[in-house]
Amino acid sequence: MREANITVSEAGFEAMGLEKLISLGREAGIRDFEELACHGTGAVIQVTVASRYDEAALSTLECVDQWEHVTETDDGHLYVIAFTAPALPDSLAAKTDDLVGTCDPQLNDRSATMSLVGSQESISGTIRAYEAAGISPDLLKLGPYEGRERPIDSLTDRQQQVIQTAFDMGYYDVPRAASTDEIAAELDLDASTVAEHLQRAERNVLGRLLE
Repeated sequence: MREANITVSEAGFEAMGLEKLISLGREAGIRDFEELACHGTGAVIQVTVASRYDEAALSTLECVDQWEHVTETDDGHLYVIAFTAPALPDSLAAKTDDLVGTCDPQLNDRSATMSLVGSQESISGTIRAYEAAGISPDLLKLGPYEGRERPIDSLTDRQQQVIQTAFDMGYYDVPRAASTDEIAAELDLDASTVAEHLQRAERNVLGRLLE
């Protein structure tokens, strides 16, 4: 198992067609950012911002599939945004599916960083797919994966939360005692998001166990 730490620059956001979405978030004052689901050419993200987005502008962006202002908290305004980068090819999604996971992407002032975890071949294939699409991520580090040892620790925090809730509610009982809709209601998530988290979590855990 290998891990690569990469950075995508402002020019990379522009090449993907995401620069306006990033700009709107910065204008609203991003306080917290979490990836809920990833599909290679896009993602579902949860964002807390200091003030509300320019929602009229958000609705007009080509890259935004859907968005929701979830609530206002003491920390600011919580949004869930689903987006697809219009300039990324579908072949990139196929490459990222070979990864065990992308770990805790972080959005910085002028760039985004993430860890790609998987085989050397899957990491190299993902980076080549980015380069073929005109994005040149900076490779900060490549080496053995030094993450936590338990298979479940290879999951993102959100994947762990969803799979633990599913287990506690009886989703894996025989016969099954809970549905994805019921898990989604418990976590206040969309059922399709829960289903994707479960599928990726199960694949990642099995991948670690069957290595």
